Amino acid sequence: MKILTAVVNNPTFIEIQYYTLKKYMVSPFEFIVFNDAKDFPDFTNDGDTSIKSKIVDTCKHLGIQCINIPNEHHRIDESGSRRCADSMNFILEYQKRNIDKYLLLDSDMFLINHFDIKRYENYNCAVVLQSRNEKTLNYFWNGIYYFDMTKMKNQHLLNWGCGDADVGGLMKDWLESQCSSLPNVDEIRWIKKDYSDDNIFFIRHLWSCTWNEEEIPEELKHKKWLVDILKKDNRNQNGKFFCEIYDDVFLHYRAGGNWRKEGLIQHTSSAEAWKIAIMTN
Repeated sequence: MKILTAVVNNPTFIEIQYYTLKKYMVSPFEFIVFNDAKDFPDFTNDGDTSIKSKIVDTCKHLGIQCINIPNEHHRIDESGSRRCADSMNFILEYQKRNIDKYLLLDSDMFLINHFDIKRYENYNCAVVLQSRNEKTLNYFWNGIYYFDMTKMKNQHLLNWGCGDADVGGLMKDWLESQCSSLPNVDEIRWIKKDYSDDNIFFIRHLWSCTWNEEEIPEELKHKKWLVDILKKDNRNQNGKFFCEIYDDVFLHYRAGGNWRKEGLIQHTSSAEAWKIAIMTN
């Protein structure tokens, strides 16, 4: 099995992912980084054009395979969601050429407890369901997914293009080819049980700014360092945590692409704090 991530600006996140995967991943895996940093000044890199090479150096230091996504792969006027969709399709083509089981994690998503991929292996894939247009447009998120490319049917319909939604909006065509009916995203979030059909496992998650200390999964509540660092996040709103937790074991920091344009200094500092907390506990 291969675990993939696409990184645009923060080499420290690579270190955290590498360490937490080694610490908590029960199943054997190969970790591969897709380097999607820009080699020209941009808000994603705060004008630092050396980040692409820093990601390469970090991977080399850790002994991780690094695959560069050429900036020429993106159309020159492309930014934001469309650029991300292009990157995800670049990775998808790699997956189609190299048939295997794949777990993809957002660049700022880290394991915080033990996880066995057997949880998903009975299914063709595991995805986070997304809905738009009063739940009439259903697709899935690109930030975490499991694809078993040895079993998934209709792979020609897989497309991370945005369509009428965000990244992955065009995955609606593949979903419609697989499912006659889908669960409601609100049920997946608020009713605490697993949702699946014969082929797809739907990953439950705690949405940003909808949960607090009381809803931390039971198996994580004893991790005082985790609770402390969640509570100290200055992005929290009305006592609700800004970070997210997926399937009770994956923590999503939610700043991998500097999409809120808060600057890299804040998130580099936060990443170092997370790194210290995780590696010392």
